[in-house]
Amino acid sequence: MQYTEKDRRVLHDTWMSYKAKMRITQIEMAKKLELTQLEFSDILRGDSVIRHQFVNDFCGILNIDPVLILPSLREAVQKGSLVNSIVKNTFIFDGEIKKVTYVGNQLIVEYEHIPSVS
Repeated sequence: MQYTEKDRRVLHDTWMSYKAKMRITQIEMAKKLELTQLEFSDILRGDSVIRHQFVNDFCGILNIDPVLILPSLREAVQKGSLVNSIVKNTFIFDGEIKKVTYVGNQLIVEYEHIPSVS
């Protein structure tokens, strides 16, 4: 899926509103998104392509559903043309992983907790 200029403007306006309410800097948000401040700025200004992973991460941090705010996603849902996408999550455990299984859409990780020594 390709995001439009309208989507970019909505992301920009959403960021500006969030930034004002939460008193967060562009540098702090870029770090949360694992981007440089310049990369984040380029996306919001339209100098860089908006990627699906960016939209997922950005909306996840702001705790909003991208389908509710982005015109092209809303239109794709209405038309029934929204396609599946691959999302990657990273987890850090404070111990040694012993067993990983999954059932349906649930991932089960068994690990041995290793207490830190002070």
